Amino acid sequence: MLLAVNIGNTRTNAGLINERGQVLSKAAVATSRHAEEYSSIVGPVMPGTRVVCASVVPMATQALAQALRPHDIELELVVPRADLGLTFGGVDYRELGADLFANALASQWLWNKDALLVDLGTGSTFCVVKDGVYRGTAIVPGMEISFRALTSGAALLREVPLAKSPRVINITTVECLQSGIYYGYLELVRGMIKRVQSEQGQLFVVLTGGIGAFLCDGLGDCIDCYEPNLSLIGIWRVASVASDLPTFAPITPD
Repeated sequence: MLLAVNIGNTRTNAGLINERGQVLSKAAVATSRHAEEYSSIVGPVMPGTRVVCASVVPMATQALAQALRPHDIELELVVPRADLGLTFGGVDYRELGADLFANALASQWLWNKDALLVDLGTGSTFCVVKDGVYRGTAIVPGMEISFRALTSGAALLREVPLAKSPRVINITTVECLQSGIYYGYLELVRGMIKRVQSEQGQLFVVLTGGIGAFLCDGLGDCIDCYEPNLSLIGIWRVASVASDLPTFAPITPD
């Protein structure tokens, strides 16, 4: 049994995964630098369970490792590398995020197709894998960041929740904001998918990420699959083919 943990800038997602790569249960918390915030994730972990993490937030990695210490479990890390069946066409894999590396390996294992992986989270990434080669990435600000930047930067606009709007043109300020960001970001994603395929050729389009769930219905005609567990499955895949993952030693406060 393996606990896969994906630490993103905003959310930390974890999944208990069996030896066949099936996600049995999931949990999510806000990403934090405080070990106690991860108690709901590590509390149910049984002795002997491997815990493998893909992280883009070093301080949160430290906190998770500290949370695991009372359980006598070492935190293993996903680090992009070129010996797990994925090669890199001019891309310096040392600069690649651990989550994007995990996504690419998951895609290979699940579908084994030339793919465009669209991960919509704090940042939105569009990653191309062709012929087992990681070809490259495009990155744009995430939907929530874009929305918060607008409402915080304009004196007369207040913060409102994200919501799907039934109409493009509305009357109230709240509805105008919600429709603008929803349809505007929907078209951004659709446009990026179209441009990538025009440049890279026809690709199997996989949507994932927290905002992916929010936009999935509106993108149905330009994606082939929505897989919410792509990163977790990728972390499991890394752990299943690599027995020599580095471990994270938590820093003990003086």
